[in-house]
Amino acid sequence: MIYEIRTYDCIPGGVGELIDGIGEKYEHRARYSEVAGFWHTDIGPLHQVVHIWPYESLDDRLRVRGEAAKDVNWPPDVSHLVVGMRSEICLPAPFCPETPKGDLGPVYEMRTYTLKPGSFPEVAKRWESAIEERLKLSPLAFAGVTEHGGLNKFVHIWPYKSLDHRAEVRAKAQATGVWPPRGGRQFSLRQESKILLPAPFSPLR
Repeated sequence: MIYEIRTYDCIPGGVGELIDGIGEKYEHRARYSEVAGFWHTDIGPLHQVVHIWPYESLDDRLRVRGEAAKDVNWPPDVSHLVVGMRSEICLPAPFCPETPKGDLGPVYEMRTYTLKPGSFPEVAKRWESAIEERLKLSPLAFAGVTEHGGLNKFVHIWPYKSLDHRAEVRAKAQATGVWPPRGGRQFSLRQESKILLPAPFSPLR
């Protein structure tokens, strides 16, 4: 399984119109494959939408996208709202959950750690030793490392009921010593975080 993370930078005020436009046509795209999650930023880089698409393989991605491109109803005409697009292919981490659906949020934190080259196997091992206890506090929606696009990026997405819930969970994890995994920070070169809110048609809400 691979996951494509697509990030669109929109013109100021364009996110709502883009989400409406995609939402009106999404049922046609879903005939070929479903999106795992579709969000827009609320805190962090503004005027962004982030969507994650699961595929069986790179060949499956090419096949699905090729078939969808032949559909007269897809893609919607929203290009005038977009000033930049990025695509990154991620491989799931060993502890990445199966693609969940449902009301896990509505607040999602997407954390991206740029790691020292070659260090992800050690980071994954440390996470595996601690993740079971961390998941008792709140769920994990996605975890993976980039294979194509910006390299050495470890992406993980955490749902919370609110920003207050996020703060409570993180404080409790640190206070009890459950999280973060010991020694993991030595492998990070840079860490970024953004708060995402789901689109109405997102399977993850």
